Amino acid sequence: MFTKNISKIPRAVWVQLFLLALGYAVYSANRLSFGVGLKAIAGQLALTTVEIGTIGTIFTLGQAFIDVPAGFLADRFGRKRMLVMGMTGLGFMTAMVTTAHSFFEAAFWRLLFGMTEGCWNIVMYSVAGSIFPAARGMLNGLMMTFYSIGAFVGPSYYGWSLEQTGDWSIGLKTMGSVTIAFGLLLVVGFKAKYTDTSKDIKRTRLMEALHTVGFNKVVWLAVLIQILNIIPYWGFASMGPYLFMTYKGFTAAQAGHFFGMIYGIGGLSGVVLGFFADHFGRKPTIIFLAVLNTLCAILIFHIIPANSSILYLVGVFMGIGLHAIYVLGYTIAQDGVSGAQIGLATGIVGASSYFLSFFSGPLMGYLTGSLGYLNALDIVVVAFEAALIIVAVVMKETHKKIPVG
Repeated sequence: MFTKNISKIPRAVWVQLFLLALGYAVYSANRLSFGVGLKAIAGQLALTTVEIGTIGTIFTLGQAFIDVPAGFLADRFGRKRMLVMGMTGLGFMTAMVTTAHSFFEAAFWRLLFGMTEGCWNIVMYSVAGSIFPAARGMLNGLMMTFYSIGAFVGPSYYGWSLEQTGDWSIGLKTMGSVTIAFGLLLVVGFKAKYTDTSKDIKRTRLMEALHTVGFNKVVWLAVLIQILNIIPYWGFASMGPYLFMTYKGFTAAQAGHFFGMIYGIGGLSGVVLGFFADHFGRKPTIIFLAVLNTLCAILIFHIIPANSSILYLVGVFMGIGLHAIYVLGYTIAQDGVSGAQIGLATGIVGASSYFLSFFSGPLMGYLTGSLGYLNALDIVVVAFEAALIIVAVVMKETHKKIPVG
C-alpha cells in the first residue's frame, strides 16, 4: 500500500480515497449545521448563554474521549469497521438530538455524536496519511476539500429549512437519515484490503505504543498547533451563528450561508495548501495562515459592516486558514512517527485538541454574558490565532520538502 510514486497508486485505492472524501463531506454537513439552529434550540429549551455554548461544543469532548482508542483499535482490529460504525453512528445521533426536551438531553446526544464522528475522523486521516507519505499534506488536504463541500451545503440547507419551516428538528432528521443510508452503503463500498493499510501495531502493546508516541516532540508540537487553531475554529463555529443572529441581525438563512462560506468554501483550497506545505515546508505555510486568520477575524468582528458583501469574501479567506492549519496539525504528527503508529499519533493529537476545544463553547458563552460578544470573540479567536503565529515562528520544520518540478 505504501508507495514512493503517487502515479503508481492503484485505481482501486483512489476509489477508496474518493469514498473517504465523500464521507467527510457528509460528516461535515452534520457537524456544522447544528450551530445554525442554536438560537431556535435555545428559545425552545430556555437555555442560558453558557448552556448554548456547551451544547455547541460538547461533541468535541466526546471526540476527545474516543480519539486515542479509535486510532489504536482501528490499527489493531480494522479500519473499515470503525469507518462504517462512525458514519452510521453520527447520522443516528444527528437525528436523535431532535428528541431532546432539556439541556441535559441535548448535551447527551451531542456528546455521543462526538464519539461516533471521532471514529470516522481519526481513522479517515489515518488511512489518507498512510497511502503516500511524501505527499501526505496534499492527500490530507484532499479530505479537507470535500469536508468543505459538506460544510457549505449542510449549514446552507439547514438554514433554509429552518427559515422555511420554523422547526429546527426537520433539517437535522433529514441529514441524519441520509447519513445513516450512506454509512450502510460503505459496508459494500469499502474494501478492507485498501482501507487497512497498516496493522503493524498488533505486535506492539498499547502502553509501549503510547510511550513511544507520547514522548515524541513532533507529536506534541502538532498538539500545540492544533489546540491554538481548533479553539478559535470551534468557538466561532459553535457560537458564531448564534451571536451573529442575536447581535448582528442575521436571519437563519444568512447565518447558514455566511458560516457555510467560512467553513465550507474556505476549506476548498485544502489540496493546494497541502501541496504547498509538502513542497515548501510546514513552517512557512502555518505562519502565513495564522497571520491570515488573525487579520480576517479583526476585519470581520470590528471593521466590515454586517450587510457588506465583502464580509463573505473575508470569511472565505479566514476559512482557508482555519481549515488548512487543522489539516497540518494532523499531518505534522504523522511526520514524526512510523507508518505503524500513524493512527495512534493522529488519535493523540485529536484527543488533546478536541478535549480543550470543548471549553471554547462554554467560555464563549460566559465571556459573552460578562464582557460582551465582541470581547468574547477577540479572546477566543483573535488572541489564540495570534499566539499561533509566535509558535509557528519558533518551530522547527518537520518535513523534508519535495523539490518543485
